[in-house]
Amino acid sequence: MRLIKAFILTLGIFFCIIALILVRCVFVFLPHLGRKMIPHVVYIFGKLLVFVLGIKVILTGRGELLKSKGVLFVSNHLSYLDGIIATSLAPIVFIARADLRKWPLFGLFSFLSNTIFVERIRRAYVQEDADKIYKALKDDINVILYPEGTSADGRSLLPFKSSFFMAPILAQAKIVPLAIKYKKINSDDINEKNKDLLYWYGEMEFIPHIFKFLTLRKITVEVKVCEPIMPVIAEGDNLSIQRKILADACRKAIEAAL
Repeated sequence: MRLIKAFILTLGIFFCIIALILVRCVFVFLPHLGRKMIPHVVYIFGKLLVFVLGIKVILTGRGELLKSKGVLFVSNHLSYLDGIIATSLAPIVFIARADLRKWPLFGLFSFLSNTIFVERIRRAYVQEDADKIYKALKDDINVILYPEGTSADGRSLLPFKSSFFMAPILAQAKIVPLAIKYKKINSDDINEKNKDLLYWYGEMEFIPHIFKFLTLRKITVEVKVCEPIMPVIAEGDNLSIQRKILADACRKAIEAAL
């Protein structure tokens, strides 16, 4: 079972890469339209992937908001599986560390899917990175942000970094918090003994972890779409304070939903 899933996963990523290359070639003279088409290709791939991997997604809350455009989705982060689940919910682009480009296969896939690569460790690049997010939102492209900056062990939310909340303020884009909660592994409830089969954090190695995950038959995860938050700018407002207020509001909404 594990080898079959691994083969299908690799094959799926390969065909998605081919599809993304074709989209880029077809729209080479219409790059603006191509940028909008690419998230839809990834969305189709995400739908297929959750089916193949046996991930059952239970959607609660304001699910209709997933049909919106130019939205910044903000989510808690527990595992690389969060990204797979997110691609199955709506056409989106990701924000990821710049070093992801160097990952075999996944780096190429991320590049072709228009992932917004950011230099999280270099404060001098924050404005430049925020501008990339701003431009995507203004082009009616949905973006997903994991403001904890890394995946956690599920015991509690990590502090939310507020830097990239500048983008939705300037773009006047809707912010929609998403609360991801893994419920079951096969038929067993998630608990302290089995959660690390799904959660990927700290110094865990990627390859051994994903091979253990591929032995699982079924995963059940609940995604709650929280109430939208709309940035409001009043004359004289300090944008630094505003982004921190938005980050805090998103954290509270997700924490309440978990």
